[in-house]
Amino acid sequence: MILFPAIDIYDGRAVRLLKGEYDKITVYGEPLAMAEKFEEVGAEWVHIVDLNGAAGYGDNLKIIEKIAAKTSLKIETGGGVRSRERIKAVLDSGAKRVILGTMCAEQPEKAGELIAEFGPESIVCGLDVKNGKVAVRGWKETSEITPTDLGKVLCGYGAKYFLYTDVSRDGMLTGANAAATAELTDKLKSNVIASGGVKDIDDIKSLKALGIYGAIIGKAYYEGKIDLREAIKLCMN
Repeated sequence: MILFPAIDIYDGRAVRLLKGEYDKITVYGEPLAMAEKFEEVGAEWVHIVDLNGAAGYGDNLKIIEKIAAKTSLKIETGGGVRSRERIKAVLDSGAKRVILGTMCAEQPEKAGELIAEFGPESIVCGLDVKNGKVAVRGWKETSEITPTDLGKVLCGYGAKYFLYTDVSRDGMLTGANAAATAELTDKLKSNVIASGGVKDIDDIKSLKALGIYGAIIGKAYYEGKIDLREAIKLCMN
């Protein structure tokens, strides 16, 4: 299993939001310094959320460029990516994979065209879920489609990677929704990354035992609830 330590960037700073709420923010420091720590303890990937992009004003591509240039980390990133031009700009900044969120739910055919153009290895389809339905536009709105139904549509367009986020657990340290992630993995027969709520090493063990492709770790690391080096070694064995 791949462990993706996360850096959420807002106005150039590494932060965490509680359930995606911008008025519930904790600042942790400088993004490049965080990325270098991840690299030091053995991480191969870093998961970056551009919160300015997600909110619809500005971006943090210069910081992503810096992390790509100064570390060997593979970068998976998203946040307000809703056009071909934006995908190209993100990939040109040094990212390996771009996460599409709202577009997947509102314009799945267009998402399919972009998967075909940039290749399935470069695109991750975000399935952010509130009360069993896919949330869109920075989690501010909820669609009427389930993650499984949307995932199947996207698989039909060639999608290989999915990011499943249980919004109700994000930043809460209440435990990952391992069962839902495993169910989605089984139904889609694809690579699903679990996100939201990972709280300790036992969560990592549970996800790995279920055959989950990957997991995001954020607040549990920043709050000292989990040893990242230990977690990475566990995932690699």
